[in-house]
Amino acid sequence: MISNLVFDLGGVVIPLTPEVAWQRFEALGIKDTRQRMGLYGQTGIFLEVENGSIDAPTFQKKLAQLARQLNPELFQGQEEPSFSFEQTLWAWKGYVESVDINRLNNLLKLKERYNVILLSNTNPFIVKWAESDEFSGDGHPINYYFHQTFYSCLMKDYKPSETIFKTLIQQANIRPEESLFLDDGPKNIEMAESVGLHGLLVQKNNDWMPLLTQKLSELNH
Repeated sequence: MISNLVFDLGGVVIPLTPEVAWQRFEALGIKDTRQRMGLYGQTGIFLEVENGSIDAPTFQKKLAQLARQLNPELFQGQEEPSFSFEQTLWAWKGYVESVDINRLNNLLKLKERYNVILLSNTNPFIVKWAESDEFSGDGHPINYYFHQTFYSCLMKDYKPSETIFKTLIQQANIRPEESLFLDDGPKNIEMAESVGLHGLLVQKNNDWMPLLTQKLSELNH
């Protein structure tokens, strides 16, 4: 029987708009954003801030240094340039133009019957926004919809590593065989299944409730 549901965040719980995020980072001076920020994972400093290798202030400074490297006219006369937290959050939030209230309501319904958990590759900027009352649009933080939340930047790990799933199992105190993991990344699903979780691959930004209902019916039969 399935008793735990583990959800990815971007592309599953909340729709992603990467084009908007890329445009915002380009507006800050990162001309080759599309090459640095992939659909299913980041590279360079974007990866470092999401896997916890660097913190938010360090990312803000490195982002400014990169912007000046690509645009020598930026930050003239500043020895240690840095974007503000607000500027950087504005760029990251380009990924999230809106939050689907129907999905959040479905999480609340599932929360009545299952242990609902979040496991997300994300960064301190998105975490601060998600854990604020601004997240849902009607005054609820993300913690309202989950029993437990796990973020890559705080775990200092990154999907699809084997260790991030093993840490999840240990810290969430769940049995893998009683857990179903939903993600839009095939490699993440493969790794989750390799450590014993059940997996459900969903299409990015699509409604997953019908698939989840069918899968739960099969697993709990």
